Amino acid sequence: MKKLSLLFIYLVFSLIGTAQLPEITDNAVKDSLKKHISILASDSLEGRETGSTGEAKAYRYLVEQFHRNGLLAAGTEEYLQPFQYTARIYAGKNNSLHINGKKFKVDKDFYPLAYSANASAKAELIRANYGITVHELNYDDYEDKDVKGKIVMLETSSPEGNNPHSKFAAHADLRTRIDLAVEKGAVGIIFINTHKDTDDPPADYTRRISPSSVPVLFARGAALKPLLDATRLTIEMTAELIKEERTGHNVIGLLDKGAATTVIIGAHYDHLGYGDDGSLYRGKPAIHNGADDNASGTAALIELARILQQPVLRNNNYLFIAFSGEEKGLLGSAFFTKNPTINLSKVSYMLNMDMVGRLNPDTKILQVMGTGTSPVWDQALAGLQVDSITIKTSESGVGPSDHTSFYLANIPVLHFFSGTHPDYHKPSDDEDKINYDGELSIMKIMLEVISRLDASGKPEFSKTHDSENKETPRFKVTLGVIPDYAFEGSGMRIDGVSDGKPASKAGLKPGDIVIAIGEFKVHDMMSYMEALSKFKKGDKTTVIVKRSEEEKTAEVEF
Repeated sequence: MKKLSLLFIYLVFSLIGTAQLPEITDNAVKDSLKKHISILASDSLEGRETGSTGEAKAYRYLVEQFHRNGLLAAGTEEYLQPFQYTARIYAGKNNSLHINGKKFKVDKDFYPLAYSANASAKAELIRANYGITVHELNYDDYEDKDVKGKIVMLETSSPEGNNPHSKFAAHADLRTRIDLAVEKGAVGIIFINTHKDTDDPPADYTRRISPSSVPVLFARGAALKPLLDATRLTIEMTAELIKEERTGHNVIGLLDKGAATTVIIGAHYDHLGYGDDGSLYRGKPAIHNGADDNASGTAALIELARILQQPVLRNNNYLFIAFSGEEKGLLGSAFFTKNPTINLSKVSYMLNMDMVGRLNPDTKILQVMGTGTSPVWDQALAGLQVDSITIKTSESGVGPSDHTSFYLANIPVLHFFSGTHPDYHKPSDDEDKINYDGELSIMKIMLEVISRLDASGKPEFSKTHDSENKETPRFKVTLGVIPDYAFEGSGMRIDGVSDGKPASKAGLKPGDIVIAIGEFKVHDMMSYMEALSKFKKGDKTTVIVKRSEEEKTAEVEF
């Protein structure tokens, strides 16, 4: 077996070949890495949250470094590629509720729900119990009720409580009941909760939820009593949810060597600001400096741009991209692949670095993901030895970092990751914990891979049997798709489909917009997740998708 392995490695190197490696002065590179990380992970950048002043300080530093390293501006605004995203949604100042002329206090007595439109209504109130109609169960809360032009009051619970296995479960989702009330002509909706075993709906506007066409409030406290006691009520209501749009910025520089093809090297530079939703820290807001995540990868990006300026490895151009919005759902990389500043058909492959600064000095294990995205990767990594590091590979092109966006664009990818640690997504991820010797070794491995592939031409792309998306652990079943987290239309847009999973077998495609799973309507990511939670392994159902302007129905088995 040993002789066979040596023969295989010999054949690999004879096929690929190894170009001359750029020269590296170890101490100088480590000093530069330390300088970059110390600046990017300093308190003055306030955690580099996408769209913040800290992000602006970071991208200005990156632009300066890209220019100093001789990279050509390759964004849409010099080195920058701006992209818009919804940073947050919050209740505005114009929310109001009057019952027979009496004014009630926002937050204390009522609040708008995330499903609400920014709208006002004044009309007579009509009670419609739970607001559920199920003809096959002979149940109809709207029987003999004319709600057209009226404001409807509904209980948040259902006839069988919030039991997910109830025969009413497919009809009890708040959005489904809102849509039914609107369909019947309601001009506004007020939810109440008189069931002790049912939680009030949260005043949570963080999830991407597509709004309905009418104002929707939840009433409690002092507002609840007149709603329950009075027989004839006139309601005046206004709901206002403010959508705060921000601009993130990718930083893009090109090293043009006059080649026909281009290698993309990337790392995200954004982090969590003062905590954001992804923080694992439980305490008062504190700056999350993100030295390893991902100032480490960004620093390596800057240094690789400088090192690759040397007059070797001339068979590819190199596009260096520092992504923003990674922590908010791969926003920057997804935007780039949908709005590329170069011809993606001429891209050889993409290398991604995310958390490469904490290589364990005892185990020295480097995780390299995406080896199944091209047959060339196993060859390029065969027998590669740098500083006694053990390379642990996985095939999937899908993972929680920016390489996923390029894999979904049919580009071979490798993702370099030095491993998790107790400081991940906490304020304690600081520069003094970085293993600079380890990060330098990872850069040498990347340069060796680049060198081995320099003369091999454009690699073949392969689809992989992908691990599931980030939401999988919450459910017993999965469709096997990667959602488009930046999509803000109605439904859940599919960005990628995993081979061998239910969606793939059913013929669903990237770009399809899921609008229903079985009886459960899908309006957004939240209702998509709620719909999935209703199924178990082995269940069969239908999925309705919108493809271009046409609706298609597919049979799936979980």
